[in-house]
Amino acid sequence: MRRSFTLKKWSEFKINNLSSVGAGIARTDNGIIFINGALPGEIVQAEIISRKKDFSIAKLIKVLQESDGRIIPKCKYYGKCGGCQLQHSDYNLQLELKINLVRDAMTRLGGFDKNLFENLTCEPSPEIWNYRNKAAFPVQNLRGKVCAGFYKSGTHELEFIKNCPVNAKNLNFMLKDILPELNNLNLDGYNEREHKGKLRHLILRTGINTNEKLLSLVLNGKLSGRNIKNLISRLQNSEADTITINHNSKPGNTILGNYTENLTGSGFISEMLDDFKYKIDTTSFFQVNTHQAENLFKYVAQNSYSAKNILELYSGVGSLTCYLAKNSNVTSIEEWKSAVNMARKNLKANNLNVNALCGKSEDVINDLENKNFDLVVLDPPRDGCDRIIPEVINKSGIKKIIYVSCNPATLARDCKIFSGHDYKLISIKSFDMFPQTVHVETVAVLLK
Repeated sequence: MRRSFTLKKWSEFKINNLSSVGAGIARTDNGIIFINGALPGEIVQAEIISRKKDFSIAKLIKVLQESDGRIIPKCKYYGKCGGCQLQHSDYNLQLELKINLVRDAMTRLGGFDKNLFENLTCEPSPEIWNYRNKAAFPVQNLRGKVCAGFYKSGTHELEFIKNCPVNAKNLNFMLKDILPELNNLNLDGYNEREHKGKLRHLILRTGINTNEKLLSLVLNGKLSGRNIKNLISRLQNSEADTITINHNSKPGNTILGNYTENLTGSGFISEMLDDFKYKIDTTSFFQVNTHQAENLFKYVAQNSYSAKNILELYSGVGSLTCYLAKNSNVTSIEEWKSAVNMARKNLKANNLNVNALCGKSEDVINDLENKNFDLVVLDPPRDGCDRIIPEVINKSGIKKIIYVSCNPATLARDCKIFSGHDYKLISIKSFDMFPQTVHVETVAVLLK
């Protein structure tokens, strides 16, 4: 039965905690209220703007009692652009909020004892501004002009962006050079709803430790030779070391397609993590916070030091693989073919001998001749690991699991499944890979 609301147009709410998307949560007699921009412990004035079956959404009008951690956001687009959610909180509070998000997910969704998380910590990021080594800017037509920016919160409506303070300075320099040329490329911005328009996204990447830069244009369809020459001519002042075109003609909101065409340079940029060197192309998955990735990978390697034979799932371009292979025999599995090819090159460049396999983890594991693994390390996408993976790992007899996750909810879900196979959660630690946002990376260690 639908609740009957008797709230005034503007009502006062006490914020109890934070949602997984960064909204303040108020628990009332009329149900849960989500309020963007409100922080735990605050008393705010807000207006109900949407009522659902199990919750309502309110617009923040005024903060009546502020959190001690509330600050003025640094970015002028904050509140319009949906990229950051926590710029209105100081950094110590951001870390505390992320610890609470992980703790809440593991206890509420995972069903784990809250005593396991009394000493949970979140490793601070070495940099909290200008840390991102990659940015993907959707492109649309706005008021007759081709514009790039970020989506507004909860929408696919574009907010025109000229500078982003969490992006590496190199990315902002490149964007500054590219934006004036967008209307000279003879390419319309993309309309996702109608699947029309040629230019879908701008992809900018940089090596934080190497200073190399990549620019890619994601196109809906192909270009004529004349248009390609014009594109190269217009973008040659972007200071990109390499320029590529990624072709994606499929409807929907998936950013990248399967085929990338190299226009200038090698099609790759290089990066260094500690003593390891890597090549990265347009489509490569690589942790966006380079220096924090070093801390995360070293922590995983320390927890895998005693393992002689390691199985790594969702291994990407081999960024973590290099750390694991320094002292152990590693078999890595990755579904994305281009990532596997890149991983093989990266491992060879670092003089590491790894059995890098291509395919779905659940299929490849069953075909392995040697299944004598001491440890499995998995770092799946936000959706978590495939539902069959815990069962396959359990049947393999592997005693130890290190699970790296960027989503506390799916981490809690999967750890609960592993616990059903008699794996015990023995340690958990978070790393702030994404300052100013609500996102957090977490490493869980489980033993049979």
